[in-house]
Amino acid sequence: MIGDTIRIRIIHPSFFRHDRRYVFFSVEGLEGDFLYYSHTSRPLRSLMYGQDFPGQLPHLLEKDDLCIECGLGLSIKGGVALDDGEMIAWNLTPEEANHLLEALKLKTGDAGSWIQLF
Repeated sequence: MIGDTIRIRIIHPSFFRHDRRYVFFSVEGLEGDFLYYSHTSRPLRSLMYGQDFPGQLPHLLEKDDLCIECGLGLSIKGGVALDDGEMIAWNLTPEEANHLLEALKLKTGDAGSWIQLF
């Protein structure tokens, strides 16, 4: 799925919610959108992909008690999550996720210093 050369097409502004920092982005040549988030104090982070993530954001932000990734539900087609040392990968390998995150970090420069690989 993920080749060696990754070019980030669009990076939406990152934001905070429920002690997590989020960023949505798109990659040239790949359908769908990506969401990366990490918790500000716990060892919890995830990269997921699916359809129209940014378009769903206004509706998700209206529900203050709902986490963004929970609200995306069936729109999620795959991803990698790391929660306190336990990793889960579905339709995306940790290596593929790291290639995407390396490209994202490169594109965001110092603003992406909070992004961690798996």
